[in-house]
Amino acid sequence: MSSFKIASLLFRTLSKPVANALKQQAKSHDVFRSMCINVAQMAHRTEMNWKMNVLGYKKEKIRPLNDAKAIDAGANFLGEAFIFGVALSLLFAEQIRSRNQAQRQRNAVDDRLDDLEKGMLESREDLRRMQEERDLLRTEIDNLAEESQTLSTMLMQILGKELNRRSLERGHPPTEISQALIDKFGSGEGVELTERKAVEGSHTSAP
Repeated sequence: MSSFKIASLLFRTLSKPVANALKQQAKSHDVFRSMCINVAQMAHRTEMNWKMNVLGYKKEKIRPLNDAKAIDAGANFLGEAFIFGVALSLLFAEQIRSRNQAQRQRNAVDDRLDDLEKGMLESREDLRRMQEERDLLRTEIDNLAEESQTLSTMLMQILGKELNRRSLERGHPPTEISQALIDKFGSGEGVELTERKAVEGSHTSAP
């Protein structure tokens, strides 16, 4: 921004001596002098018609300017037109630069919003996958718990039959396996220890 303002000030400063040079060329060069006279006479006629038709001046015949006044007026007009053209060009350049800067900012904001939206979609997808994995793990845990319960029941049935067989071989009545003993067995105690506790409990309960 500061560099552009410095460049604008430089162009405006340089335009004044260039405009003065155009004025000098207009007074000394035949082509410029003829151009200045034509421009000055046209501007003079336009000004007088404006005054008479719009501003209410007394209508009269428009007399052309003499060559000296026409050259001077035309040279001034060209110089001022050059300065005005430079200022107008700088104004357009500033508008274009501001528009481009605003467009770049909008593009940056749009890119940032796109990145945020993309990140949000990825986060949602990750969350959905995590929920699916959680549901899958819950299903597997439920299946394992069901299988474990089935295996425990089967093992206790086998253990009950084995304990009854050994009790009968030793001349003892069939052993009843209590729920507490089943829980201890399910908690990880060995078959031999469970069997011994079941036999001891059977002996204790026998008359």
